[in-house]
Amino acid sequence: MKCVLSIAGSDSGGGAGIQADIKTITGLGAHALTVITALTAQNSLGVSAIHPVPPGFIARQIKAVVEDRTPDSVKVGMVYTAAAVKAVSRMIAAYRLSPVVVDPVLRASTGATLLEPAAIRVLKEHLLPLATVVTPNLAEAELLTGKRVRTLREMERAAIEIFQMGPRVVIKGGHLKEESSDVFFDGKEVAVFPGKKIVSDSTHGTGCVFSSALATFLALGKSLKEAVHSAHDLVRRAILGGYNFGHGRGVVAPCAAGGVEGSMQRMRKRNK
Repeated sequence: MKCVLSIAGSDSGGGAGIQADIKTITGLGAHALTVITALTAQNSLGVSAIHPVPPGFIARQIKAVVEDRTPDSVKVGMVYTAAAVKAVSRMIAAYRLSPVVVDPVLRASTGATLLEPAAIRVLKEHLLPLATVVTPNLAEAELLTGKRVRTLREMERAAIEIFQMGPRVVIKGGHLKEESSDVFFDGKEVAVFPGKKIVSDSTHGTGCVFSSALATFLALGKSLKEAVHSAHDLVRRAILGGYNFGHGRGVVAPCAAGGVEGSMQRMRKRNK
């Protein structure tokens, strides 16, 4: 069975973070390995507290996992502190882990900061050069480039600029006003994966599901462009299958996105 390592924060509300990654990876038929970078106290209404895991212990978690089984791909989500970003980058380089999908989680959908301001420069200088692909949304692309990113044309320009930092780039367009299209740049061509706007209050976890699905599709052998397309489609189905569980924003449902049964069938065929 393929193994995907998620390096991310814990969401006590179960909608995003490491919890969303585990659901997505498992639903697609792979085994989820996990490294916790931070604990959050949050629910559907927002994040009330963040407890960062010491960088040394983050490194110990990665060491323990990798020395037992080298993952077939890696997803990096919320890391929170500059020291933690450096620790994760150092371990990825030391163990030559690849492919690496970086979801530069800067803020929660409710507005809470999930990456310290001082860590943005460190992420750009230390982690992005090691990444196979980075998956910012519009606001994250603006922070990475320092420029406005609100339209498809601006997304294309930002993708080309972020590519100069090292990785291939997918800019997620879920926050576009009239559509929900993603822009992919691999260093040679820009590809747009179009999508109609889905009106839903159950969107918590979309970025985590996209990046962990992308990492899983890469682990399962898809090309990067194919993996981006598959992750784009899966997230749209996950939004359509989303649900409310509390008094605030609802969550997406990656396990309701049509991946589980097909993945189980593939697993049964491989195990025969």
